Amino acid sequence: MYTVETKDFNIKNLDEWELEFDFHSVYILENGKHAYIGETNDIERRAVEHENAKSKHKKYKFTRIHIINGELAEGTPAQHFERLLIKLMRADNMFRIVNGNDGKKTIYPRKNQFEAYFDDLWFLLEEKGLVKTKKFQTIMDSGVYKYSPYSALTEKQHKALTIAVNVINSKETEPENKRRKARPILINGDAGTGKTVVATSLFYHLKNDERYKDKKIALVYASTATRGEVQNVFRRIEGLRVGDVISPVEVTYRYYDIVICDEAHRLRRKKNIGKYHKPFQAGNERLGLDPTCDELDWLLKNSGCQIFFYDDKQIACPSDIPYDSFMGRINEKNRGQRPVRLDEQMRINAGDKYVPYIYDVLQQKAPVVQAFENYEFKMFSDLPLMIKLIYENDDKMGLCRLCGGYAWKWMKPSFDIVVDGVNLLWNSQTKGWLSNLDKKRELGSIYTLAGLDLNYAGVIIGPDIYYDPDDDEIKVNKNEFYDDKVKIGSSDEDIKKYILNVYAVLLTRGIKGTFVYVCDENLREYLRRVLFGINYA
Repeated sequence: MYTVETKDFNIKNLDEWELEFDFHSVYILENGKHAYIGETNDIERRAVEHENAKSKHKKYKFTRIHIINGELAEGTPAQHFERLLIKLMRADNMFRIVNGNDGKKTIYPRKNQFEAYFDDLWFLLEEKGLVKTKKFQTIMDSGVYKYSPYSALTEKQHKALTIAVNVINSKETEPENKRRKARPILINGDAGTGKTVVATSLFYHLKNDERYKDKKIALVYASTATRGEVQNVFRRIEGLRVGDVISPVEVTYRYYDIVICDEAHRLRRKKNIGKYHKPFQAGNERLGLDPTCDELDWLLKNSGCQIFFYDDKQIACPSDIPYDSFMGRINEKNRGQRPVRLDEQMRINAGDKYVPYIYDVLQQKAPVVQAFENYEFKMFSDLPLMIKLIYENDDKMGLCRLCGGYAWKWMKPSFDIVVDGVNLLWNSQTKGWLSNLDKKRELGSIYTLAGLDLNYAGVIIGPDIYYDPDDDEIKVNKNEFYDDKVKIGSSDEDIKKYILNVYAVLLTRGIKGTFVYVCDENLREYLRRVLFGINYA
């Protein structure tokens, strides 16, 4: 949307300048060591002013000018871009920025739109060698930890990380005046786009930046299982502290300058939270909040800057804050969010279209049957065979697990589940279940696997959903659904939405492949018809 045109800075040649867009522009003057950043609606006049004998900038003997322009170049966005570039290029330290101030603060209705254009502009400047390669670009993959901040980032992950760092460095999250509130950064991304590795890399970068070394920074997870996995990573990496990976309620004990909340769609409200009721109530009391407030309120109240990684399609139970409520608060009139999009599929070998396709199939709105290369998707009518193949794959490569919906009671210490003549046990722990090899023959639930990766997922779709051929509709059998956290106080429509979301999450855990056994024969045949070019065993 914007272009960067580079000219030799010589006012004798102004008549030879030909600009594609002759609108309001932002410009960078530089001599290889010093740089000045400005904005103007008359670039030729401004160039002459810089070379005027009385100009305080003449002493720098600028040799090049980089003119930023485009079809949407306007005055207020140009002032905004000028301010952003002054702050960020000072932080980047490739040039000594000689501006006497940081430019003008701006507030205008299309701020998010123009900030998205600026994000792309930054990478044009990087290509032209006007800003340095950031430290996190050179972080090498240790090949040891799935969620390690040492993991090499893809181009799009690097872009999302760069944008987040730039927003923080430019202080764009801070309120423009006393009437406004701090702006959260919202990083949206489907399952498998690498939200967690970007979150841990962002935390690592900030903790190793001199400007933030004295800041209180936390990496927040509502999910016990994912929090435990990331804590295990931090425990084994020098320079990182397990105590910096915390739960939302821990934010109520102390103020944080920056909180990075991964899996923000799992932040909870006070509904169907069971034993968590008392700690939840105490959290609100510590912060002097109304009893109806929730974990999102805690993070907004007790931190200066928030970065949320979010995917509303993974909302899986009534205690998760509903999408409208979440977005309403971070988009309230005097706050607003700073959006960032993470849209490259990195976990699942099937590619970018796999996750939305699975959701469309379960919602019965898949447009056309699709096939996905480099991905092993199989449906089974023989559960023992599926289990056998999952165990064989686990022996070869690890991280292959069985998982299922909440369609069976928890009946410890006896076998909880009997399906197709097979006895299975539910997962006997939540935190650390995936990494506990002694438990790898158990059946994982949504509470142990949401947000985590598997090489192969063996998904058992239980009798809690079935296909009605007369109505051509996937329906819910509440009598075969045993998750009271979901059932209590929920409408039939809500229960169906949660159950389908749970199965969608489980069906998008597998990196290399997904094996599926469906208990209801009609549903099995329906999925066999509508799903992409599957193998059937």
